[in-house]
Amino acid sequence: MINRLNKVLLASASPALLLLATVAAQAQSTGTQALESIETVTATAQQLAGAGVMKPIEVPKERATITQDFIATQTPGQSVFESLNVIPGFTFTNTDAYGNSGGDVRLHGFDGNRISFTWDGMPLNDTGNYAIYTNQVADSEIIGSASVNQGSTDADSPTAAATGGVIAITTDRPHSGFGMLADGSIGSFNMTRAFLRVDSGEFGPWGTKMFVSGSYENYDKWKGPGQLQKKQFNSEFYQDLGDTGWVMAAVHWNSNRNDFYNTVSYLPLPASDFTATGGIAPPCTSSTAGCPAFTAPNVALDAKGNYTGVGSPDPTVFSQAGQGFGLKFDYFATCTPTAAVSGTAQGVASCGSNFYKVRVNPSDTGNIRVSSLFNLTNSIKLTVDPSLQYVLANGGGTTTLYEGENRVRGNTTTSESLNGDTDTLDTVLVYSPSNTNTIRYGLNTSVIWQVDGDNAIQFGYTLDYGLHRQTGQMSYLDSTGAPYDVFGGYKDKTDRVLSSDGTPIRSRDRRSRAILNQVALAYDGHFLDETVTVDAALRAPFLERDLNNLCYEMVAGTGGPGIGFPYCTSAAPVSVNTTNNTVTLGGNYNSSTATLANALFAPPSQEVVKFNRLLPNLGISWRPFGMDHQIYAAFASSLSAPRTDNLYNGGNNGMCTNSAGAIVPTQTGCVFSSFSKVNPETSQTLSAGYRYNTELVNASVDLYNSQFKNRIVTTFDPDQGISIDRNIGSVNLMGVDAAVNLFPMEGFAIYSAASYEHTKVQPSAFSTIKLSATGASIALAGKELVETPNWTFSQRAQYEISGFTLGFGYKYYGRTFATDDNTFKLPGYTVFNADIAYDLGTFGWKGASLRLNAENLFNKMYLTDRTTRTCFTYIAPTTAGCTSAPFFNVGSPQTFIATLRAAL
Repeated sequence: MINRLNKVLLASASPALLLLATVAAQAQSTGTQALESIETVTATAQQLAGAGVMKPIEVPKERATITQDFIATQTPGQSVFESLNVIPGFTFTNTDAYGNSGGDVRLHGFDGNRISFTWDGMPLNDTGNYAIYTNQVADSEIIGSASVNQGSTDADSPTAAATGGVIAITTDRPHSGFGMLADGSIGSFNMTRAFLRVDSGEFGPWGTKMFVSGSYENYDKWKGPGQLQKKQFNSEFYQDLGDTGWVMAAVHWNSNRNDFYNTVSYLPLPASDFTATGGIAPPCTSSTAGCPAFTAPNVALDAKGNYTGVGSPDPTVFSQAGQGFGLKFDYFATCTPTAAVSGTAQGVASCGSNFYKVRVNPSDTGNIRVSSLFNLTNSIKLTVDPSLQYVLANGGGTTTLYEGENRVRGNTTTSESLNGDTDTLDTVLVYSPSNTNTIRYGLNTSVIWQVDGDNAIQFGYTLDYGLHRQTGQMSYLDSTGAPYDVFGGYKDKTDRVLSSDGTPIRSRDRRSRAILNQVALAYDGHFLDETVTVDAALRAPFLERDLNNLCYEMVAGTGGPGIGFPYCTSAAPVSVNTTNNTVTLGGNYNSSTATLANALFAPPSQEVVKFNRLLPNLGISWRPFGMDHQIYAAFASSLSAPRTDNLYNGGNNGMCTNSAGAIVPTQTGCVFSSFSKVNPETSQTLSAGYRYNTELVNASVDLYNSQFKNRIVTTFDPDQGISIDRNIGSVNLMGVDAAVNLFPMEGFAIYSAASYEHTKVQPSAFSTIKLSATGASIALAGKELVETPNWTFSQRAQYEISGFTLGFGYKYYGRTFATDDNTFKLPGYTVFNADIAYDLGTFGWKGASLRLNAENLFNKMYLTDRTTRTCFTYIAPTTAGCTSAPFFNVGSPQTFIATLRAAL
């Protein structure tokens, strides 16, 4: 049922506004969309026109939505997550100004791995680590709307990870008339981009509509050598079935070929630690216990920051006091491999892991999405949303192989010459990307029964089935030190590195099935002449993880790849200990002096783990002072299962160590495993808010408190000598979000948003992390979550005059912590953006425009995409385990983009 006010407003709106209203009303899935269409919508004609950033929200939960009207003002091709950055409680930091390197997402203190991300209802979080890859989503021009649920899911959300909320994008529908849209962009760092969309309009006997779009983008890294390239194709078919319903089918393909940016470690050194030439004068000598071994940073770089081979490259140090050191240093731009010499034992005969051509991030992703709604009767609707996805991606990397080692010999006693010099004395560098190949299919279906004009019930079922293959098949490097194929031996059979028995040599080998079966029940009711709305839902996810580790995994000892790391070989074990599930392997590892004799390995193994939980959600809204005012309160419960990849971080059952912390593998009851034993994370969120919507003002304020339980962290366990996942107890998250859209006069809008957030680890028996076998530890109780700014502010002003559209805005990120113990703090910073567009229709070129976007307008230097640590002590650390500093990407500098748009 659509209320009387909404009927009046829509009846008076123009066809263009009706189209926008339809797009903006779409929700996360067809089932949720159908249920929420029953709720009231009170948007006015001016608000539908898109003058403000966000459209008004009516559901009794915290949600924010942006539409194509706002997205179109932003940098073309940029990730939609950057456009969502205006939303209160949401932060996104890009690695570069164009978005193809990805970025870091935070929502109410939860990272991207704990947030559900869907496209037309289809889940997009990685099935292995639940990560959100923001550079692999739809072109900005085809997105109809994007929304964020801060702290809650919908009844049929297909997620294994949503303790923090839901981010959802929906595709723009094909247009009813024939049309073309073309964007051509050029920008800083040699960026070029072309986008073309063609709409068929209605055709055929049933009025079928479709569009086809494609884009190509290429640009240089803003620092260091290399480029980023992106190709994308999209197509969508839409069939209106009249009173029966509708069907949509879409196809997507995205291909990225990216060179990585090198990360740096920020050390807040005092000015006295710097020499006059910018080098570092270490405050302690190399003989001082715990003194970091720094090298002078004054290396020779060219204009783009490429290393020229002069000086000592040290990408791990830079400081604010240095005003720029480290900002340009990146991976090596050139490589001259060492020639192989027969009869001589040689070291790594290539350029090493810092050559930019092996520091790559290629990805091929595609999907087929179908959405449909069928009106079975006047009161019963059926929605069916099936999907199929494909992913192949890796993060580059190299490995050194000793020609006489176990992996090279395989199940023979014969060594191999890997560099072609006929001897088997050498250590050779090979390309070893950790490829992830996923085939994933899903189904989201619902039956919605409209009991009467004020009550509706939804019954939902969700299937998400991911076949998750992770391999590290190695391949040779060519004469320039580059891989023949960016996917290594996984696709390049000709250049695979094989053992003497013909088996491909791998750095890892896993086969997983990540399965979600979920049932849901939701109710939507309206009472007291539609002044009160009640939404209640019960979600029951049943999660299964079928884990198959096809390699050995080192669990104790010395001489191997490192505790917790896989070791893939076709060689048979030298000995087997059935009492503690370990084996020993003969031979060498990496060099003739490193043997495997003292290393213990868990053998290849398989295990199935299951998680399930009943998750109730409830929302109530009330309009006590008329339709302009809305008060709401909500309760939401969510679950995040342990990440599939991290379940491979095994260890022992706690009975393998003595009182001094030494591993005693022969101890009674001691059993090693390749798989982790952790509980799923859960969250319960209470929120309340007030919204005020008129033609001149849209305003909202939301207060929330989340209890995040069983938080999982990965830390080094000194007793076991291995990095494992563990639950550290509960975290309390509380805060307030506020946003206001003002429309003071025709064509002028001001949007402002502010958020305050406080997070705190609760005291428990699990909130103390042990750092050494001798008892040193660190307490996390009372500490804040890393990467979570305490304050964020965003603002945007937009003014339309004489064919110009002028936009100016900023985002402020408050101080954040980069270590779990909160000893490493980064200051806050502000980034400004601006855009100017001119409508060329004044010259008779209808639908055409010229736009200029500026990212980081005032060239602010800041750090982003943090790799955090449990703790870090800079000068002479006395606590073991705190010697590794956090790493960061440096935020992209001032960037300008010009775009010419043409339309028919």
